[in-house]
Amino acid sequence: MSLTLTDLPTVVSQLTPHISTDETLPVLHGIYLEATGTHLFACATDRYTFALTRREATDTATWQAILSRSDLAALRALFPTRRRPADLTLTYEAPAGDSDPDGHLTIGDGHRALRVSANAPLASLFPKWRPLFAGALAAEPQLTDEAHLNAAYLARWAKAPSERYEPLTVWSAGPGKPFLVAAGHGFLGLQMPVHRDDKPSAPTADRQDRAALRTTWTDTLNSPATVPERHLKAA
Repeated sequence: MSLTLTDLPTVVSQLTPHISTDETLPVLHGIYLEATGTHLFACATDRYTFALTRREATDTATWQAILSRSDLAALRALFPTRRRPADLTLTYEAPAGDSDPDGHLTIGDGHRALRVSANAPLASLFPKWRPLFAGALAAEPQLTDEAHLNAAYLARWAKAPSERYEPLTVWSAGPGKPFLVAAGHGFLGLQMPVHRDDKPSAPTADRQDRAALRTTWTDTLNSPATVPERHLKAA
């Protein structure tokens, strides 16, 4: 059971920012791999963001595995990210009873190889990602009110594009719904918004809705400039 990818280090780079550090959720402590016979899907999530990639990769069988953080560190050391594509073959060894309950995954380029645990029992517990992404992808954009996003989580999407200058496509079905992030046709992501319970009666300085922001900024932006200003044109 083997398949070949030309950009596995890129996949790892795309997904690593989304790996969970929650010690109570070991199933989220790495990158989930799923071979379907025609594609290799890879996921990572910490429940605040969820990243998914796919690559065309033919295999004779289906399998799933999880690459732990330590395995990923070893993989990056042995096969660093390169600008030019480099074939890496992933060979899956299924669990063999009590003697090998986790199975193994060997990653190699014909000259070097890294053999790690496939963590098969753990992989079977990974969240069901298909219905989650299917629902977000099918939802129509309906963001008619302001939404609040964690800036640190937003920064994770900087690794999403596999090509330089590739733009991100983003939409949301509403203020309380996840933001869907796409980079090309090979990457999808979800980011949960921050829930704020801003009461209309609260002081303006304590709120971050549109009305409060307009109140605090309107006078400044509509007042004449006190120093000469240079007007810039949009690119």
